[in-house]
Amino acid sequence: MGERTWHSDALCEIAAAAASDRAVSELWVHGSAATGDLDEWSDLDVALVVPVEDVHKVASPDWLGFLGHAWTYQATERDGGAGVRVVYRDGRWVDLLALSESEALPAVRRQVVLPESPTGRVTGTAAAFRLPELPAQIYDFRFTAALAVVKDARDDLLMSGHLALQLPRACLELAMLLRDHEMGTTHHRHGGPGNEVLERVLDLIPEEDSGRDSVLDLVDASAGLFDDLAARVWPDYASDWAGLTVLLDRARAR
Repeated sequence: MGERTWHSDALCEIAAAAASDRAVSELWVHGSAATGDLDEWSDLDVALVVPVEDVHKVASPDWLGFLGHAWTYQATERDGGAGVRVVYRDGRWVDLLALSESEALPAVRRQVVLPESPTGRVTGTAAAFRLPELPAQIYDFRFTAALAVVKDARDDLLMSGHLALQLPRACLELAMLLRDHEMGTTHHRHGGPGNEVLERVLDLIPEEDSGRDSVLDLVDASAGLFDDLAARVWPDYASDWAGLTVLLDRARAR
């Protein structure tokens, strides 16, 4: 992959973990890691060939726990396997595919030779960090916010705007959960509790268009409102925007 970057360091760690896991038969890189177009906003795209029964074990943030503290993730299903995109607290992104057949690999790819495992091949890897079990809405909001920032940093204002505008909607959904809890029912013939949240959501939209910064400001403000509502929905909710803060700071300093 050329000069040493976090991508190359992470790939070495993934190769070592794959070599120690008897379920993994092949390791490949694809995307910008295969074409040589990596930049500071690139994720690391890797694919592992494993038996079909191990696809979901490998396509998980827990399998990648040896890379450090994950902050959020998005799991996906696809023909021939599954995938997981993990965002770490320091802003790194890893996109891992677990596939049961090499034929399902992306067309542009490069195989990585697995090193000899000094301890022998075992079932599974000993993850150093495991993501806590949180409501899916929290991980979904974090992932959407992070992706909006990355798209914004690459000047894709159409996609970043589309993603950022999903965040106020997620806040409205939390407000609806609060209404359900307060009224003890999911059926509401008339409005009432929670109506005031719409005004707060509309206040999130920047009054003036400042291009890229408008998206970043909307993401940042939406995270604040999400915090307020989430703390009311889940009494044990703990605010954590570590991964997003790193990305926002980098995007604003570009």
